[in-house]
Amino acid sequence: MKKNKFTLGWFFISLLMAFAVTACDDEDDNVATVTFPEKQTIGGAASETKSLTFDAVADWTLTSSSTWCYFITEETPAAKAAEGVKEYSISGKAGKQTVTIGISDEGQDYDNTTVASITISMNGQEAVLAEVTRNATGRTLKLYKKGEGDAWVEVDKDEAIEAGYSNYITYKAVANFPFAATNRPEWLDIEGGALVGAANKEVEFGIKVVDGHPEFSKYEQTGNINFQDEEGKSIFTYPVNYKGMNPEAMSYTGPSQWNWNVSLDGHTFTQTSTGVSGTEESTSEYRNFVEYTITALNDDFEPIFVEKYQESGMTMYKVSTYPEDKVDWMHMKKYDNGKVRITVDENSEERTGYVFVFPKALYEKIAEDAFGDNGLFEMNPETGTQELKYAYTENNLLMNFVQKNTSSSSDVTPMTVTYMNVDGQMIEIELTKVEEEGIISDYGTDKIYSVPSNISNSLYIKPILNGEWDFKASMGDTDVADLVKKDGDTVNICFDDIEPLEQDIHVWFIQEGRNKIVLVIKK
Repeated sequence: MKKNKFTLGWFFISLLMAFAVTACDDEDDNVATVTFPEKQTIGGAASETKSLTFDAVADWTLTSSSTWCYFITEETPAAKAAEGVKEYSISGKAGKQTVTIGISDEGQDYDNTTVASITISMNGQEAVLAEVTRNATGRTLKLYKKGEGDAWVEVDKDEAIEAGYSNYITYKAVANFPFAATNRPEWLDIEGGALVGAANKEVEFGIKVVDGHPEFSKYEQTGNINFQDEEGKSIFTYPVNYKGMNPEAMSYTGPSQWNWNVSLDGHTFTQTSTGVSGTEESTSEYRNFVEYTITALNDDFEPIFVEKYQESGMTMYKVSTYPEDKVDWMHMKKYDNGKVRITVDENSEERTGYVFVFPKALYEKIAEDAFGDNGLFEMNPETGTQELKYAYTENNLLMNFVQKNTSSSSDVTPMTVTYMNVDGQMIEIELTKVEEEGIISDYGTDKIYSVPSNISNSLYIKPILNGEWDFKASMGDTDVADLVKKDGDTVNICFDDIEPLEQDIHVWFIQEGRNKIVLVIKK
């Protein structure tokens, strides 16, 4: 920023020249129209200084309309301004600017207000940027903030008060005149919606950033709040700042976390929601991706992908922050304003995934050691195993899904049953869905299928399950598990010694302590 020093006479001459240039420019059709900042209202008493913040789209010049309202630059500190060295015109480059305004007692009448205009010129055009009200003498207003031990401490006139994020920060105001809070920034919320105070009566109030507007809450904000008397003779202006949301907090909008299935080709995302009665269900389907909007400080957030699997009968996890785990099949693409899209790679087998999002400050803690004290997991004292932290699944989990064959049960079965013919060829047997209510309730699953026993006395059964599984086999009340041999992901049952069957043979497959699939070999 540069300064222009001149006498008061030269100041008025320069104003006339500015008007003349503006008149000429009005006739020039080649001059582009600029967008001026919104006009502000600033108030203060004699001997006070105030800050004026604005965003200029071009190189600019500010001029004051009154000699009691002047500018203070780094080259002209307040001490020199008090000695009579004042700036009435300053200029600078495009961009966000903050300038300091001084108020003197020159020509002040008792109990009367005076108003000065700050004019901004850009590209030969001008507009009023601010109106500065010099308060009538004798009026006082003080603000107080909470100090140590909740003691009230006076806020300096040039000190910024702070607005909260999710909670109001409380202040106290007292004046010797009736007043109301006016001209607050659009991002600022006053508890109760308004602030009105009676003369010589203390009034407490709270301020925070407005709810439901992430375009404000995600970023630092600055502005002014005015306390004005009902007669219009005094305006007390205080700067107000918002530091931005908690760097470890976030929220999001989009579908809920649970009950997701993803097709094996990764193109279809399906979510099932159950009604309050427990019987009503609705299904939402998304093609190729699912979209969310994240609210985090400065739009700075990162994903963590987790894959859950079974190993030796135990639930295990792979985490994307460990390169050796190779959890690289889930993806999050970022767009403007916190918008993201989740995609999943194609796969041939069933697998379970979790998509988490964390603000950068929290992400860095977790990424350092996902299984450590500040990590993604916590110990379950009842089972003695590590589980995903409940707080993170509640606040930071976007999606938990199973990627699997999502075709309807009438089209796809969760197992294959084959036998070897006389030519040594493996022939697949068509399965019949078992719909009997009793057997479904007995096993706790509707994935029950049957085959006739007269096709072959030696069958190969391959359940389609992701992770470790076990099996049992019975004929009536008799355990016939000795007839079944497991080889990798397939079991072979041979019942030639007990043909013809007197009762059906049931072979069921168990995972995580639950019955998943049942095959009934009919007698």
